[in-house]
Amino acid sequence: MDDPDLSARKHLAANDPAFPARREEAWGRIVVALDGVLTPAGYTLGKTTWSRMTAAGKSAVHLQRNRYGWDVQIVLRFVTPSGEVPDHPDWPGGEDVTLAEFFEEAVSDPGTLAFIDVLERPECLTLATEILRDQVLPWFKALHSEA
Repeated sequence: MDDPDLSARKHLAANDPAFPARREEAWGRIVVALDGVLTPAGYTLGKTTWSRMTAAGKSAVHLQRNRYGWDVQIVLRFVTPSGEVPDHPDWPGGEDVTLAEFFEEAVSDPGTLAFIDVLERPECLTLATEILRDQVLPWFKALHSEA
């Protein structure tokens, strides 16, 4: 969904000499928030991806920066020991899954975090971490326990 307010704020940020530093501040907040949820669950951070391996496969939570520098998307992956996506009824298919997959009908992906929003509306980051903790981690745990 197109957010005209976000578009206007992106335009203002593009002309703000402080935006690159603010973007890195937002990036840091995102990493700290996700690390606080994922590390206690046994995930280790390597560059931009938290991962966990078991006999059933490898799960990963990856932060993928938008090439234009406005936002980051949380991307979920699970691969079996043979390198395939899981053959599981809850797996939506394809290699990458977004947080939007955890909703019947998502208006937008709560895992796509605009750097401006993380700084100005921290509740968007809170929502993403709650979804990770309450829905994604139990889902990954079930996939890991199938070995």
